[in-house]
Amino acid sequence: MQSLERDVETLRNIPLFAGLPTAKLKLIAYTAEVVSFEPGEVIVQQGDPPDGVYIIAEGEAEVWLTDTSGESRRLTVMTSNTLFGETAVLAQSRRTATVRAKERVVTFKISNNVFLDLLRHSADIGMQVLTLLAKRLEQTTALLQKYERR
Repeated sequence: MQSLERDVETLRNIPLFAGLPTAKLKLIAYTAEVVSFEPGEVIVQQGDPPDGVYIIAEGEAEVWLTDTSGESRRLTVMTSNTLFGETAVLAQSRRTATVRAKERVVTFKISNNVFLDLLRHSADIGMQVLTLLAKRLEQTTALLQKYERR
């Protein structure tokens, strides 16, 4: 299978893109950059400006948050088909956490402009991203409550 066709099939298996027509998937696959990271390598750094959104195609990555005192806490582990980095792109702000490869990770990196165009032109993707953000807010709130009890 050709590289573009393989990337299209990988994207089709990601819930966010599952309903998109093949032509749109090809456009995403063509514009996305496939980036690999070795275990322990930083994918995005808390405080950095956004350079795009990422989708994990293979592997696992850890999400770390460093508080104002400099203490870092692991928040979660992300696996295949997970989108991340969208908050900073949507808010046009800095990265809110550090994401580090737990094992070898292969990602699709979608530029800020391509991601925002996808949201503008696909209500289904927009709704899925809103749902994802709401779920992450619930998870973050639960984690904060857990740490406050300590």
